[in-house]
Amino acid sequence: FFDGEIELLKELITEVEQLQLDDRKLQFFIERLITDILSNSPDEKILIFTEYRSTQDYLKQALEKHFGQHSVELINGSMTHQLRKEAIDRFEDQAQFLISTEAGGEGINLQRKCHIMVNYDLPWNPMRLVQRIGRLYRYGQKQRVVVFNIHSPDTADEHIMSLMYTRIEQVVRDMAGVSEEFNDRLQDDILGEIADLIDVNQILEEATLEGIPHTQERIDEALKKARAATEKQRELFEHAASFDPEETRHELAISPEHSDAFVKGMFALLGIKIVESTHHDLLWHIRLPENIKEESGATRSRYEVTLDRNLATNRKGTHMLDLDSFLMQHLINEAKSYDFMGLSSVIQSDTLNGAAILTSLLRWQNDQGERMRQEYAAYTVHNNGQVTINPEDFSAWLKQTAVTGQITIDRDRNNALFTAAEKTADQRLGELSNQYLHPENNQWVSGAWIE
Repeated sequence: FFDGEIELLKELITEVEQLQLDDRKLQFFIERLITDILSNSPDEKILIFTEYRSTQDYLKQALEKHFGQHSVELINGSMTHQLRKEAIDRFEDQAQFLISTEAGGEGINLQRKCHIMVNYDLPWNPMRLVQRIGRLYRYGQKQRVVVFNIHSPDTADEHIMSLMYTRIEQVVRDMAGVSEEFNDRLQDDILGEIADLIDVNQILEEATLEGIPHTQERIDEALKKARAATEKQRELFEHAASFDPEETRHELAISPEHSDAFVKGMFALLGIKIVESTHHDLLWHIRLPENIKEESGATRSRYEVTLDRNLATNRKGTHMLDLDSFLMQHLINEAKSYDFMGLSSVIQSDTLNGAAILTSLLRWQNDQGERMRQEYAAYTVHNNGQVTINPEDFSAWLKQTAVTGQITIDRDRNNALFTAAEKTADQRLGELSNQYLHPENNQWVSGAWIE
């Protein structure tokens, strides 16, 4: 054999061994599913978590072979919220199995119809297991939540994982010691943090080529870095112990009421009619005019829409107005367009006492250049140069119907108003900065003159 052919042969042998391992694991899973889970309740609905989309397809084919077509639904991070919702509806109505990846499971609750979970692939970070269980362990769950974890015994991966857990436990127990007292809760927190900092996939991949002894060196090296990072984080926590509870007191107050006001306001301005409002004004039956239907890419004129995620999840055919929504995207794009005066305008207000209002995004970073904090801020600028940051009147004004006014523009006056607002923004960046938090930038978003 040439060197290239030998390498190809090694890859094929490894792939065959992995497929044989997958087949044994799948066979074990199907047997346990039938004998241990479905023997007493053959119609029980089951949520299955996997790490990879390829495993989803692999499981779907195997389960449908045993339990029939249309018995399995899939959700993953590449699907829109609406497609995931439709798959969940089919699972709760007729399918028996729902296979989800980690990303696909974000933001879903299944406690109404399901209380059994199978972790076909175990995540490395134990906190992710807790998050998975949270999909079923919610208010309204009337049955005991049962969780099954599947693993492959007597494999190199199990040897490496066991080795890694042993070494990590030593480090974690050492770090969780407070004086002479051991803190169990702190141990769990540190374990989750360290597990996030170690690239387990890379260690497992290299172990197949470099052997167990060298793998142990890699684990020790990774743990050394993880321990240093965790100790640095603990320093930050110590600094956070001096956190001023008044720090966020003057931040701009944005609530769900503002989303409600934005959507209803845009509906009125664009001619989208709310035909009927139900569920304490959380659910709206709307009719789109032809021009909006064409511009937004809507497939029909009538929709049932809501901003309430729980309501959208529990009602078939209800359109969720989140950032995945084609309609919400159309409203936002219209509001931001210059033709709509969404970025700069003249507004009438009896409550905003000032000459102008500006908004910006303030950002802070750490000493490694990673963004650590972001704040949306508003500035009311008065004629005398005084500036009020995040005025309460502005938060209240955002919920009202905006009325456009007329004003004479003076360039020098505009420069003075903007300079005063910019100085206040720089002061805000400085006030919240410390040895761990450094100013990154200030991005101006919008501005308006007040009549």
